[in-house]
Amino acid sequence: MPGRVRSLNYGVYTGTIRYIHGGGDDPESVSLGGVTTGDIVGDYGQPHPFTLERFKLNPGTITGQAEVFPVYHFTGYPYANQSSAGVHLAGSPISDVEAATNVIAATNPSRAEVSVPNFIAELKDLPSMLHLKGQSHHSKRRSQSVVEQNFGWDLLFRDLASIFDFTGQVDRRVKESNNLHAKGGLRRMRTTYDGGGSEVDENVYFHSFEFVVRGHVNKQTRCKQWVTVRWLPDAVDIPDAADMLALARRTVHGWSLDSNAIASVIWEAVPWSWFSDYFSNVGTFLRASNNSVGATPICCVMTHVRTEHTQVVEFVPPGISCSPSSSILESKQRVLQSAGITATQPFLTTKQLLTLSSIAVSLGTK
Repeated sequence: MPGRVRSLNYGVYTGTIRYIHGGGDDPESVSLGGVTTGDIVGDYGQPHPFTLERFKLNPGTITGQAEVFPVYHFTGYPYANQSSAGVHLAGSPISDVEAATNVIAATNPSRAEVSVPNFIAELKDLPSMLHLKGQSHHSKRRSQSVVEQNFGWDLLFRDLASIFDFTGQVDRRVKESNNLHAKGGLRRMRTTYDGGGSEVDENVYFHSFEFVVRGHVNKQTRCKQWVTVRWLPDAVDIPDAADMLALARRTVHGWSLDSNAIASVIWEAVPWSWFSDYFSNVGTFLRASNNSVGATPICCVMTHVRTEHTQVVEFVPPGISCSPSSSILESKQRVLQSAGITATQPFLTTKQLLTLSSIAVSLGTK
């Protein structure tokens, strides 16, 4: 499909300045900005890339004449230093591929609620966990207590609770499978980033020709990133109720022969794979690639960034009135994105830092 770019200019604002001692009004204009969009022509209703860049100015003006040694008379005159939201403040949404991979993995109809194969493999650690717990009651030092909680008892209790809810999980998965084969497939949306920042520029001169108009500028940026996924069945024929129930029973507890599902089980069973996932998304990618149910995702990542600059007048000379300026810079982007492997240098969460600190302490005391 051919792409297109469209632009709309918001026009100009014009005020006047007049030399008091003779002469007519001279116009002074300022651009009000405009908007530019990029999209695809045709194929209405299907997902396609989209971009938008918009800048809109509410002009700041001055009217009147200075009471001391006036030379000019201003009428709605756009002063020199208009609001200029030309750059977004720094934000930190995750990359498009990482956002898509996270949401595809979380909404995958083939996902396991709890991997029983991994759970069985982890049961071998239960005797040593109980032994260490008994030792801790007779020791003043409680080494690795954070690691024990985060990677031992906490996960064990969570998996047990999930296993006991097997019937409810199957019922929900059957309902999801029915929706998958309904018209339009499954549609899911998740927000992956919602944040922003603010700054204040102090002692800014908005006008300094003949007299001074001064104040400060409030700057604020808001950034939101979200992902939509549409899951479509690979097969045209709808499975019968018995097959759908059997597939749901196998899927929710990870009993799948899909190659990526097996790879995910192996990855989770590898020692220290959890540490690798702090710096890459291999585990998430394997879960996103699981296709035991037979469904393909169509994924779009959207990012919306909006920056506002608002001028606040603090000083204006006698005889002059001032209407402060404000502006908006807005950027929108939609990209089609599939799951992929990424490597990052992350900001570790509090839980991750506690886990690593506990490991470091235990190693240092041996």
